[in-house]
Amino acid sequence: MKIPQLQSLFRRDVDPARYRLEIDGLRFFAIMIVMVGHLLERIEKFWMTSNAHLDSASINSVIDFFASPNQGVLLFFAISGFIISKQMQDLPNGKFDAAFIGKYYVRRITRIFPPYYAVLIGTFIIVAIGGIEIGGLNGTYVKAVPYSESLFASLAYAHGIIYDSMPRLFPLGWSLEIEVQFYLLAPFIFLLLFRGEDRAAPWRFALLLAATFVITFVSINKLIPINKFTIASYIVYFALGIALSRYENVVQRAFAKIGSLVSGLLGLVTVITLFWIGDAHFDPLIYTLYYWALSLGCVFVLFGLAFQPTTLFGKFCRIPIVTYIGLACYSLYLVHMQVFHIATVAFSKVVPISYLSLGLGFSVIMIIGLIAGGVFFALVEKPFASWRPLSPRSRKAVT
Repeated sequence: MKIPQLQSLFRRDVDPARYRLEIDGLRFFAIMIVMVGHLLERIEKFWMTSNAHLDSASINSVIDFFASPNQGVLLFFAISGFIISKQMQDLPNGKFDAAFIGKYYVRRITRIFPPYYAVLIGTFIIVAIGGIEIGGLNGTYVKAVPYSESLFASLAYAHGIIYDSMPRLFPLGWSLEIEVQFYLLAPFIFLLLFRGEDRAAPWRFALLLAATFVITFVSINKLIPINKFTIASYIVYFALGIALSRYENVVQRAFAKIGSLVSGLLGLVTVITLFWIGDAHFDPLIYTLYYWALSLGCVFVLFGLAFQPTTLFGKFCRIPIVTYIGLACYSLYLVHMQVFHIATVAFSKVVPISYLSLGLGFSVIMIIGLIAGGVFFALVEKPFASWRPLSPRSRKAVT
């Protein structure tokens, strides 16, 4: 029996003509911002707060600076807008019909639902039925919600809509719920964008960005009573991805003027800026505009830099290990928090905590998280990503 190569294990069935290495490169940055931020949050909570001898102000400030995962999720939202837009805007006239929309929804469902449901149901069995609860995994969910009710709300991708909180069983599911809300809305958004003789006219995309910015601004600042954990609070990031997809060539030409070395330095500064922004909110409201502009600007810059295949940043986005991690980002997102939480708690009980062990522990736990996500991708996500329950090939395979 031939042992499959690593590349074949982690390759997803994609159309080679449409596959974009640089998009998986951007996914790499998004998932690494999330994973680094979450791991450092747990290091602060379980290692540093109980060890007073770790009193180096400079080192502690650096750790606190990078313990900020939120902007990685927002980059994911923009990438989703870009990818879905590419699928829909490239359709010939007349092909955006009920058959296409039906296939689109089937692809979305088989791609994302099964791995998420596996994590949700597995956690429910361990926690609610088995009585094994991992303390401190998340402190912002609504604890009064029974596990069974929380499970059904999460299975319907509606926990944030119903309870305005992170899900109880899988806290990070809040962003997946927002992704699904966008997937449901996307066909209707594109019907408006591509309808009529002035199909995809610039004014439509300008109006889309303006309208979604207002919706996000109103929602996130609670100017009207809209639950925070819904697409209303984040739809402007999806809209930015849609606009970048439509005007990719324009953005590519603009960033082509940036030199290779400068692109690498600018990309590094932009990623660091995303950590700095974190989940900050500013008062009065005028400063919120500054926050959103800076956050959206960073996402725009990363896309523009990634579009350049011959520059330092563009080449980095196309490195095989980078694209593999980006390809497995969904699986990494689903499993890394649990792995990090358990590992940091266990590490703190068996290893004397110092700055040296902190650095080594960070590296080891990060590698464990990457391996766990890779295994989940190969065994769970990848098989379902190519599963088409209504296709003739799938029916033949079943029989």
